[in-house]
Amino acid sequence: MAWTKEYQREYLRKWRAKNPEKTKEQSRQDNKTYRIKHRLKIRILQKTRRAKNPEKTSKQNKKDLKTFRIKNRNNPIYKMQQNMRSAMSAALAGKRKSQSTMNIIGCTVEELFEHLESCLSWESWMTRENYGKNGWDVDHIIAISNWSKNCPLQFALCWDKSNLQPMEHIANIKKGVG
Repeated sequence: MAWTKEYQREYLRKWRAKNPEKTKEQSRQDNKTYRIKHRLKIRILQKTRRAKNPEKTSKQNKKDLKTFRIKNRNNPIYKMQQNMRSAMSAALAGKRKSQSTMNIIGCTVEELFEHLESCLSWESWMTRENYGKNGWDVDHIIAISNWSKNCPLQFALCWDKSNLQPMEHIANIKKGVG
């Protein structure tokens, strides 16, 4: 059988139907490669699209914010992960991370909660649901300011779970001020 365009299309369609996971992974990899290669072009297109459709952009931003707030309120694991990302980004002051947040911390969010729950500073009133404002925070035993953000090893040690402990929210604020 000759490899005509029609035959090749039909062959690929059947192969994709038989191998959905491989197809999905290949598509993901192709998209990632394209995004890296054409980063500037994509940024310009997105900026143009937002400028042309400000009401649509505003509507989508409101929808995204509402979804974020609901997830943040109802899902302690999501909330912990978002807070760790934000705190790490703030500590880096505009620099990019070399790895994902949870890789730097050295565990999953679930394992981080388990670590915090096993700390000596964990109190009976502390729960996953009251994590955050008006509850308890994740505190750095050795403060972030004592580590160099320019040294990847020190940055990783600063954010390692062994340097994290639970602390009552108000006490953590007072500790940071004093």
